Amino acid sequence: MREKRCRWGIYLAVGLLAGLMGLWNTGTAAAQDSGERPLKVAFPELEGLSETDRYGCHKGLIVDYLDEIAKYTGWEYEYVPVANDDMVSNFMEGQYDLMGGTFYSPGFEEYFAYPDYNTGRSRAVLLCRRDDGRLLGYDLTTLNGKTIGVYDRAVDKIRHLNEFLTSNDLECGLKYYTYEDMKDGNLYEKLRSGDVDMLLGNDLEIGGEFRMVASFQAQPYYIVTTVGNTEILEGLNTALRYILESTPNFADQVYFANFPDLKLADIQLNDSELRYIEEKGTVTVAIPTDWHPFYCIGGVEELHDGILPDLLKEISAFTGLQFTFRYGDNYAECIRMVQQGEADILGAYLDGNEQAFRNNLALSQPYMDLNNIVIKHKSISYPEPGLICGILTGRKLPDSFEAEEIRSYDLVAELLSAVNTGEVDYIYGVSAMLEQELQNHRYLNVMPVTQESDSTDVAFAVPRPVRPELLTILNKAIGNIPTEEKNALLNQSLVSVGYTGLSLQELFYSNPLVCVLILSCALILIMSVILMSVRSRMRNALLQSRLEAAEAKSTAKSVFLSQMSHEIRTPMNAIIGLTDLTCKERDVPPEIEKKLKKIHSSSQYLLALINDILDMSRIENGKMEIEQKDFSLSLLLQELQSMMSAQAEQKGLDFQVDFHAGYDWLEGDPVRLRQILINLLSNAVKFTPAGGTVTLRVEEQSCGEDEVEYRFSVRDTGVGIPRGDQERIFASFEQLRPSISQSAGTGLGLPISRNIARLMGGDLEVKSEPGKGSEFYMTLRFPKGAMAPPSPKPAGQENGLEGMKVLLAEDNDLNAEIAQELLAMAGITVCRAADGQEAVDRFCAGAPGEFQAVLMDIRMPVKNGHEAAREIRSCGRPDADVPIIAMTANTFKEDEEEARASGMTGFVPKPIDPDRLFATLREYAQVR
Repeated sequence: MREKRCRWGIYLAVGLLAGLMGLWNTGTAAAQDSGERPLKVAFPELEGLSETDRYGCHKGLIVDYLDEIAKYTGWEYEYVPVANDDMVSNFMEGQYDLMGGTFYSPGFEEYFAYPDYNTGRSRAVLLCRRDDGRLLGYDLTTLNGKTIGVYDRAVDKIRHLNEFLTSNDLECGLKYYTYEDMKDGNLYEKLRSGDVDMLLGNDLEIGGEFRMVASFQAQPYYIVTTVGNTEILEGLNTALRYILESTPNFADQVYFANFPDLKLADIQLNDSELRYIEEKGTVTVAIPTDWHPFYCIGGVEELHDGILPDLLKEISAFTGLQFTFRYGDNYAECIRMVQQGEADILGAYLDGNEQAFRNNLALSQPYMDLNNIVIKHKSISYPEPGLICGILTGRKLPDSFEAEEIRSYDLVAELLSAVNTGEVDYIYGVSAMLEQELQNHRYLNVMPVTQESDSTDVAFAVPRPVRPELLTILNKAIGNIPTEEKNALLNQSLVSVGYTGLSLQELFYSNPLVCVLILSCALILIMSVILMSVRSRMRNALLQSRLEAAEAKSTAKSVFLSQMSHEIRTPMNAIIGLTDLTCKERDVPPEIEKKLKKIHSSSQYLLALINDILDMSRIENGKMEIEQKDFSLSLLLQELQSMMSAQAEQKGLDFQVDFHAGYDWLEGDPVRLRQILINLLSNAVKFTPAGGTVTLRVEEQSCGEDEVEYRFSVRDTGVGIPRGDQERIFASFEQLRPSISQSAGTGLGLPISRNIARLMGGDLEVKSEPGKGSEFYMTLRFPKGAMAPPSPKPAGQENGLEGMKVLLAEDNDLNAEIAQELLAMAGITVCRAADGQEAVDRFCAGAPGEFQAVLMDIRMPVKNGHEAAREIRSCGRPDADVPIIAMTANTFKEDEEEARASGMTGFVPKPIDPDRLFATLREYAQVR
């Protein structure tokens, strides 16, 4: 990808010369009215400039500019994929109206219509061999006397290079190369061979075997149209002028938004540091155990590893050093370990250089900045003279804080307990530490006091006198990590759920007077209840009997549905599994494959019916719950668009998604929101004849400080619904009359959707007119969510599973055969056990670590899956913590909770979805 952009300017010039020999089509595109059709835009895949993401959305610097231009012109675009080699010739043939990312060269205006304004500038860089220690980015004088290789036709870039050399008072020789001197479209071989010391390149060629010594602005980018197309050219000039007037720095904003990882520094390790790394190998790091947010491995929440483990992984990747942890009971103990040589470095020093000097320590560059906080007892006024302050042992209270007495405590919990009981008047410490402890326990007598501009620069600490190599290695590694990446590490490590249990002891010690009052009231209430219960016993007995009858009926229904779900899903697993396996075999006749796909489709339809019935049952019993987690609304809509486009296209419908972007990251239940929208869109596609339109529209209605309100609507041009039927369709198992609807279904989709919408705080309504179509709409409020860092997915579903060995506990021979074949296709070795007891015996008989995972059915003879999982967990073997994944036809949420309670780590329902099975194995198991 990096070489593509480097070659683009070359292809532009060479392609232009080739086009003069007959590829030019005289202005046919210019003669057309641009308002009659979308403008066609050449769209090569170039990193940062013009890219297509995995959802099929177009992005990049060119796309951002075209979107901004469209605000002033009203243009619509059709992005046409094209290879770099063919782009210029195709443009000259009139296949495109616009071409972005084009450089200017004298004479090109004869073939390209350039607007008066550019779309920002590229950056040129000077590259050298990574192992060339003579050239230093921080000392440009080291460039003097060196030779720079340049491409002779890059006239404008060479001019900018000469300006850079002159402004920095540098004298370098330039060696010119022709197009014939290139190999694979670049001059890298000249740099590798030592023919030149440096090479003039662009900002996307950094990395690999070359490093950047310096960078500077180079040629401007233009969006061009065909010569003679005055209407489009005037539109470009007008829009670009408006953009420049309203947002003068728009070019810089767009550039750095699309090239966020551009590194303008040259950080490298010298020979002395490399020798130290080779000799040292492993550095020991002192850190207290379970020390949020720095070290959270093995803690109560285990939501993340903490700042230090993640940061040291980045440092290890840059330097090659390995790190191991030495644990202390508290912060002061870890300082002592470093002072006495029991550890090489302290993972997180929380005071400045002055205090470090007193502790005979030296600090690295800070790698994180954390806020401090004061927490006071409710009964005191802060600040005022004569107060007693509590602080973590080993820390120093800053001089800007006044205290008559300072008391030290080893643990954060001890600090908060001291201020809660009035032992000290206030405490001072890192906000993230204290706030997590406040979440975990109830401290009723404390109150946080916000301190403006009070923060701590967190750094590594090494003993004095320092070993220079270690300190400089740490400083360089810290400087090499982008600020954005550090912020991402911090945000991830600050996540803390906490637990809110309140023990009687905590309640009593928090406020004994209130506790006594509560107990007294409770005794009075108990006596009153006893007296009243004598009079109401008969009535309660009658109500109880009715309640028990209703509960028995509900339980019987739930048990029946659970049993029927299990009994149906078991053969369904065989049908779907055998169908998938047969389709994946070679040389399957097309007729047979077509029938197999119909079987698979019908099975999925039957499975959807089962799920709808189960959902309706859970709603009626009040057992459906709405989850609350962060999600991106735009990503959810992209998934829906990708999912429904194929169905709409197959039926000949125009499917549109109209999303008026507002606040994107929300907190709610994306699974249930997706379920509602899929039900509505599926109905719209089903009841709209070919040639019609289905539109999903999402509009932000209001946006407060903490909440966002969105209106969701699905509109179609289908058959419509008579007014008398518009409420009846929301009843269970109801559909339109056969004269109106010819589509089959259970009639559960809309009732389920309305009930879910009400559980989410809204309501699903309909506006419709027969023959004109329908609109289903709802308005929902969401708390604002936090953006989640992207998590890369493996390139292939079998990635990471090759060579794994699993123990399969499955009593059904056919299901076992299907599972074994699916796993074998991913390169997994399978050992099968026919029941729970056999699974336990086989696991215990194997060598430790023989199995990387256990796939456990629930309902089995001799010993069920829950019992087998508990026995494996308690067997005392070193691999007793092996991932155990439930693979069962019991799919209720209660079944999943029971499986996890018995020690299982994952849950895969039947019929088996291969993608979900492989993803679960990758998540919980590792190839050993």
